[in-house]
Amino acid sequence: MLKWIIRIAAALAVFVIAGGWWLFAGFSKAPAKAPPGLLDIDQWRNMIREADGDLPTEVRVLEVGHDSAPMLAARAGAFTGQWLTSYNSVQIVFPGSTLVIGGALDRPTSEGMVQAPDDWSFDDAAYRTLVDSMLRADKVLMTHEHLDHVMAIARHPDADALAPRLWLNAPQAAALPQFATGELPAALRDLPPRLNGTVQLVAPGVVAIPMAGHTPGAQLLFITLQNGHEYLMIGDTVWSMSSIEDLTMRPVFTQFIVFDPNEDRDAIRTQIRAVHDLMQANPQLTVFPSHDRIWLGKLSADGLISWGFAD
Repeated sequence: MLKWIIRIAAALAVFVIAGGWWLFAGFSKAPAKAPPGLLDIDQWRNMIREADGDLPTEVRVLEVGHDSAPMLAARAGAFTGQWLTSYNSVQIVFPGSTLVIGGALDRPTSEGMVQAPDDWSFDDAAYRTLVDSMLRADKVLMTHEHLDHVMAIARHPDADALAPRLWLNAPQAAALPQFATGELPAALRDLPPRLNGTVQLVAPGVVAIPMAGHTPGAQLLFITLQNGHEYLMIGDTVWSMSSIEDLTMRPVFTQFIVFDPNEDRDAIRTQIRAVHDLMQANPQLTVFPSHDRIWLGKLSADGLISWGFAD
């Protein structure tokens, strides 16, 4: 009898260990290589060179709130450390005009997502600046259709004025109703997609690159400034740049507690490898995800981005 008890206990221990590995560490490494041409920087550069108009002069980031969580939520197998989370939108500044990327999140959404009360904050004045800046921008885009990237769009107080400025792809436009407070305004409900699902120049120096995986409408943004410096916004492909460095995505556990529907893990692993290899081949390229507050702080300290939106 004792032997059977020991065997059962051992089997349960193996099951628990295997289950824990699967949830928190397993099946999260990027492949050895990505498909050729997944991230074709030469194509993006050619599109920008062939376009007319003044290139942008700077990249600015407006943080409307921040929080923190265990790094394990952002990178599989990271059983120590904290992930410092930024909720923000990005402004691309041109001579005489601007372009805004991302609708961030509003206060009710932020309050419903608190992970660390001592680290959490929300800046109402910054959110008002975002809402106002969208109406002064020539175009408003988003990296993908999740609640912490879309609220200032879906819940904008002047949807009629915002709608002509919105450049969304079909999955992004279709997702807007689920983020509205009540019924989505008609100006947004009937909005035709202006991004066609292909790699597309959306403004001088700015290329949208469809990259489904995190969501169906996820996209990257490639930006080239007048001084020649290049940026790649990767949205939520990863939450921490350490995921690119370690070639490791979010754990399976995060899928269950955060995403509905789940992201395409195979696609994300492949995208991580492609971004990693692109950075290795182009060391001057500035890559940044949406939520890595430490990384954004480093970019600011290096003079590559500025905090706050221009008037």
